[in-house]
Amino acid sequence: MTEPADRPPAPAADAPVAEHDRYWLDHIYQGDRQRQLTVRAILTGCVIGGVMSISNLYVGLKIGWGLGVAITAAVLAFSLFTLLERVFKLEHFTLLENNTMQTAASAAGYMSSAGLVSAIPALYLVSKTTLDLGQTIVWVAAISLLGIVAAIPVKRKLINQERLRFPSGVAAAETLTSLHAEGSEGTAKGRALAIGGGIGGLIAWLREGMHWLPDKFAIFGPALSLRSVALEPSLVMIAAGAIMGIRVTFWMFLAGLSTRWFLADWLLDQGYITCGKLAPGVVCGHDTLPYGPINAWTLWPGVALMVAHNLVGLVLQLPKMIRGIRHTLQGTAEPIDPRLAAVEVPSSWFFSGLVVVGAVCIALQYVWFDIPPHFGALAVALSMALAFVAARSVGETDTNPVGAMGKVTQLVFGGVMRGQVNANLLAANVTAGAASHAGDLLTDLKAGYLVGARPRYQVIAQTFGVAVGAVFASVGYTFLVQPDQLGGEKWPAPAAMVWAKVAELLSNGVSSLEPHKLAAIEIAAAIGGALAVLEVLVPARWRKFFPSVAGVGIAMTVGFSSSFSMFLGACLAWLAQRAWPKLAERFTVVLASGFIAGETLMAVALIAWKVVTGSM
Repeated sequence: MTEPADRPPAPAADAPVAEHDRYWLDHIYQGDRQRQLTVRAILTGCVIGGVMSISNLYVGLKIGWGLGVAITAAVLAFSLFTLLERVFKLEHFTLLENNTMQTAASAAGYMSSAGLVSAIPALYLVSKTTLDLGQTIVWVAAISLLGIVAAIPVKRKLINQERLRFPSGVAAAETLTSLHAEGSEGTAKGRALAIGGGIGGLIAWLREGMHWLPDKFAIFGPALSLRSVALEPSLVMIAAGAIMGIRVTFWMFLAGLSTRWFLADWLLDQGYITCGKLAPGVVCGHDTLPYGPINAWTLWPGVALMVAHNLVGLVLQLPKMIRGIRHTLQGTAEPIDPRLAAVEVPSSWFFSGLVVVGAVCIALQYVWFDIPPHFGALAVALSMALAFVAARSVGETDTNPVGAMGKVTQLVFGGVMRGQVNANLLAANVTAGAASHAGDLLTDLKAGYLVGARPRYQVIAQTFGVAVGAVFASVGYTFLVQPDQLGGEKWPAPAAMVWAKVAELLSNGVSSLEPHKLAAIEIAAAIGGALAVLEVLVPARWRKFFPSVAGVGIAMTVGFSSSFSMFLGACLAWLAQRAWPKLAERFTVVLASGFIAGETLMAVALIAWKVVTGSM
């Protein structure tokens, strides 16, 4: 961030930690001069984040990714309170209140990452087991709270002492600072968010409310449309692609088109797949081959590609990870400034939280999923260790390897509780959920550190966000998802498919697979592993030419219409960046977020209306 002109220069990077602490307390910290932890900030953050958690749930079940919440929430809250201040003469909504709101919103918005797009739908896919609404709320809240606990002991080390970058935290701090320094900027972004939301909501209403738009346009022909090679009239995937960028979406487009078209024809010709059940008189052939049988085959190499890439990359980073954990947990010999101790998160919160939340997680695993307490404790211990790894990864690269963290626990439980797929999935869910929220909280704490917020207030805000977000996201999941649609074209749930297939493979063994699927898995795993090795060995400037493993793998587990729309959105964003770089930088993410929020929330509202009126 750019420092104010009247602020003295920051200490040198290699200056003692105590010197950096004094500088922060004297020149950055604002917690004693501005309102921060207020009821209106908490409530606004919980509601905005809870609503946005439904958007993230919708997108996650479509493409397996979660999208950013914090910046959109900051813009929305700033615009809302600017209006309320003018109309009702309310007290000024401070920068630190917005930071509190943003923290709560981010926690609530990311609740889909606590298993609602991965382990919980995977549980149904492998064993037809579902959780009721109450169980879902309690479960996702408990494992997310474990992530908050895991973040507490490493905050000071990663943020205050090592001053890791946490790029999304820096971006959030820059957004907060610009909004509260320049009211016109916040108003313009708020207007763009509202316009995007209105357009997105209109599209959903025309498609799912009035049925004036089809589910897809068969622009490649009716035969390929059966395979999902079509254009979907939805702004959600177009907007998601605009946010994700050209590289990943290009590989999604290429892999999706080649597997759904050319590879599918070859698989049918070889007799490796069939058309399944067809209408009377319809002959199986290239013109009648549907999406389902193709996806049931391609998801195996797609899963193998991503899992091998993640795990080999994790193994290659193991020495660094071990050093990082040891370094992270090492305390500093220098005394903490008493003023800092008064605003930092107390160590007692970590120890008491670990005892209480850890015990709850162990008890839930035992009572609901028949995981013995000692194995439940193993899951909690793995979660804490891997959350530290995830936290450092987020700080250094802005990437939270939640999927890889979950796979490590799946492999461990595949050995200690062989053949028990439910235990495999839910124990890994503890790890992934904790890693996700540890990284999210530390990103928020980085933003707070830069704008001078009181850290312990942010932890309180995060806790409220998790509690409320668990309710919003779980209710949204109940309304959105009919379990028998999981893994299909409507809800491909790619993350859940990966989790389910890993659990099945660990449970049944490779001998349960047909030889052609096993060969595809071996080839894809070898490619994924080789790419992970090359990414470590080759110079960084060459890596941009490597295929996006995540993009290729996801494209093999979702319909091509999603990949196509995302690539189209990325191309439009790229063209806008070339033509109007300043406007694109200011409004692309905000406008795209509006499209996603408007369309997904309208779609959920229409589904809820049908449920209430009995017209489903």
